[in-house]
Amino acid sequence: MFVERIAFENVRNHIFTRIEPSKGLNVFYGRNGSGKTSILEAISIGSLTKSFATPLEQNIVRIGEDYYAVELVANSEKEIPYYVKVFYQPKKKKEITDANNASINPKDVIGNVPLVILTPQMREIVFGPPNVRREFIDRVISQVSSKYLDDLLRFRRILKQRNKLLADIADGFSSQNSLLEVWNDNFIAVSSRIISLRQMFFDEFIPFFKESFNLITGKKEETDIKYIPYYFGNRLVPTDIKEIAIVLYNILADVRKYELERGMTLFGPQKDDFKILLNNNLARDVASQGQSKSLLIALKYAELQYFLQVEHKIPIVLFDDIFSELDIERINYVLNLISDAKVQTFITITESKFLEYIYPISNQLKVFYVEQGKCFEESN
Repeated sequence: MFVERIAFENVRNHIFTRIEPSKGLNVFYGRNGSGKTSILEAISIGSLTKSFATPLEQNIVRIGEDYYAVELVANSEKEIPYYVKVFYQPKKKKEITDANNASINPKDVIGNVPLVILTPQMREIVFGPPNVRREFIDRVISQVSSKYLDDLLRFRRILKQRNKLLADIADGFSSQNSLLEVWNDNFIAVSSRIISLRQMFFDEFIPFFKESFNLITGKKEETDIKYIPYYFGNRLVPTDIKEIAIVLYNILADVRKYELERGMTLFGPQKDDFKILLNNNLARDVASQGQSKSLLIALKYAELQYFLQVEHKIPIVLFDDIFSELDIERINYVLNLISDAKVQTFITITESKFLEYIYPISNQLKVFYVEQGKCFEESN
């Protein structure tokens, strides 16, 4: 898949911007705050129906305006055209429409234009809290499995209803234990499917991650990922849904009393995490700044290879200001990965000096200068 055109209004400091990018490498340079990242955000909105940078939609709207709009036109490697428009106004439902101007849902959009995104903030995948790593898992799997995305949305609704009922019982407003049993069954059924798909994802993803890290480090260090669903303890994680459900019912029996007392769900996929190991130690405890960068690059390159080799989908790569985080050796390594992958890539940089490393790697290159929310294509 590749973006043929991205046009957007009132995204951050952009009044109106329209870009027809190269099918290969696209570089946006300019000072901090010029509006480079906003271009990548617009691509994210057109691909995922939301920004990768913030969950607060109103923060994306240009100051003084009351809406933003994003229009994305793409094409597949089989020349299948794709179009989506996203229109947002604060306090109103987001409008998403297709080429026929028919209203569609986010789940109808996600996965059509798969993205691999790398930003400096994503170092939190290594060092940050579990919710950051869950977001990473959910973003990747949702772009390749509509079944997973459907279950994830269903799970959030069930969790909300189950928590409400547990809170009512704890506060004495309800004694509907029979209704709680129904929600328990629904909760465990969808949780089992989510955990199964997460385990299958890691079974396929981890070899790519290890291989990528070996390439980066020259096999001088070892890494691994361990996925252990919350409360599973030392239990082996099966992929069979029925076996997972049995484990979850056993966990439910252990925590039932405490859930009724506290009025909230105390287990399930909403609490899952995965451990990134470096030389058999938790990476977040022992990784240096350089090692964490290598781990993050390896994660993202593995994500790219997972899309290409397992799912046979060609993603679009967004790299936001990562060169300010990397040394020259890692910059060259990332650029070589981009060149070898032959996927459409969007990179933002703050300093034009990095262009000297970029020019030699692609004969399909467009360079854009960004200033105060305006984007100017430069001739090579």
